[in-house]
Amino acid sequence: MRELLCAAVLLLGPPTGADPGMPGCTGGVAPEPRAGVIVGPGTTGASLEAVEGGVYDLSVWAGSRRPGPATATGLQFSNASGTPLRTYTLNPERQLKRLNSYGMIAPPGTTTARFFATTTTEIHWDCVYLRVSAYAATHRTGQVTVTSTGSEPLTNLTLTGCGDPTPFDLKDQVTRTCEGTGPITVTGALYWNGALPGSSVVRAQDPALLGNEPQHPGRRQLQDR
Repeated sequence: MRELLCAAVLLLGPPTGADPGMPGCTGGVAPEPRAGVIVGPGTTGASLEAVEGGVYDLSVWAGSRRPGPATATGLQFSNASGTPLRTYTLNPERQLKRLNSYGMIAPPGTTTARFFATTTTEIHWDCVYLRVSAYAATHRTGQVTVTSTGSEPLTNLTLTGCGDPTPFDLKDQVTRTCEGTGPITVTGALYWNGALPGSSVVRAQDPALLGNEPQHPGRRQLQDR
């Protein structure tokens, strides 16, 4: 009977009332498969390459026949040697419902992000949706190039120190002429749930890529159930 109930959860998908702003079971950067069941003690997970300093937002429908503190799902950031750097957990209840963890920042040294589920009893989940917001910038030969390194579009970015303060949106990559010799910064970047901090663009003689560590002033930063 338990197996039949779990199969129905996976086949029917998310319950009525899912947030219409959430694309659903496809899109984003979530690793496959996006649904599963564990009966009895067990842990499973799937990893993907992470964006250091990127802001991650996780949404997953999850429930448990016997919930408890040892039954959880979530996201874990690790370094190149596999050492966990930061873990965010969500504990499901008996009723299948959507659990969210917004504003998770990949700490310095992060190379992988791992979606996981673990239990000593039973857990089932569906429609894992993960997204990341981040950008990087370079300055060389009179040009500044701003590149999206996440999965989500950004808006309202502004270059200061280049003479053209017109805000621009970023989906893939934007290049602007910049003959300035002083400090150049990228500011004002907005994503769906908040703002990313300003980020100094590297000098022309150092074309190395510059990352940023986003934050969410005034927005939801903690796990939201």
